[in-house]
Amino acid sequence: MITRKFFLAAIVALATFSAHAGPVEVRDFDIFVDPPTAFVFVKLPQGWKFVDKVDPKSLAKLPAKIHTSLLLPDEGERIANVERSDGPIK
Repeated sequence: MITRKFFLAAIVALATFSAHAGPVEVRDFDIFVDPPTAFVFVKLPQGWKFVDKVDPKSLAKLPAKIHTSLLLPDEGERIANVERSDGPIK
């Protein structure tokens, strides 16, 4: 039960994050691999769906058509440097 809630929260966060900050064009049935967790998601017409976890060692060998970021490089740097009211994001 906790695992399902975690994955649902991760998908919602991913979809929300990409909707607000992600200028990368993502089409239905595109694949996204989250590098820190190695979780694999597929973009379906209904939204993002968690499908599996890959071996972290294979992250360096992913095909070029698989997304590992939903932000363009400049956009990711800008978001990483945003300061909150309680100090910089770490």
